[in-house]
Amino acid sequence: MSELNAEHGAKAEPAGFAVDMTLGERLRSRRKAIGKTLQQVATESSLTVGFISQIERGISTPSLASLYNVAQALETTVDHFVSKAPARNHSVVSHSGQRQTYNMGDAARSYEFLERGFPDAKLNACLSHLPPGHITEIMSHEGEEFVYLVSGTMRYEVDGETYLCGPGDTLHFDSHKPHRGENIGTETAVELWVGTMRLFPE
Repeated sequence: MSELNAEHGAKAEPAGFAVDMTLGERLRSRRKAIGKTLQQVATESSLTVGFISQIERGISTPSLASLYNVAQALETTVDHFVSKAPARNHSVVSHSGQRQTYNMGDAARSYEFLERGFPDAKLNACLSHLPPGHITEIMSHEGEEFVYLVSGTMRYEVDGETYLCGPGDTLHFDSHKPHRGENIGTETAVELWVGTMRLFPE
């Protein structure tokens, strides 16, 4: 991770940084290493102080998009916090059953990162597996996004409007608008997320 951080202009982790730390412990360690307060991180990531505190204490886990915002506020990248960062390969095709699945400490919620087909690609995509009852925090971030619900039943809120979606339904919106999603069904929901926000560096 030190090479990754150096490449992106971020400060190196303090000595003794343990590879088996939880997501919350990693966030707290990084925040203290660069001397930022909970309020600063919350403000810069467009989240609440209470939510950042809950992440650090292991009470809540952020969505992938919110983790991106937090990583930016902590002057590092998402790679530093996920269970295992995706390999930096470029492939025109990705095959079902061969993609890497990863999480952020919540085994019930997982992601399959779909490789960008070529360097400097504008679109980024992943398959999100969301357990029943899962609800994300309200978030906003750069870019725009398109969501295709593969399976399950989701309720989405975008800029104050509510949308009920089933298999085959889609959303397309400006990611700067406050938004969130909730699995209101009884089975794991699978959504294809495509956005212009680069979740992982090249």
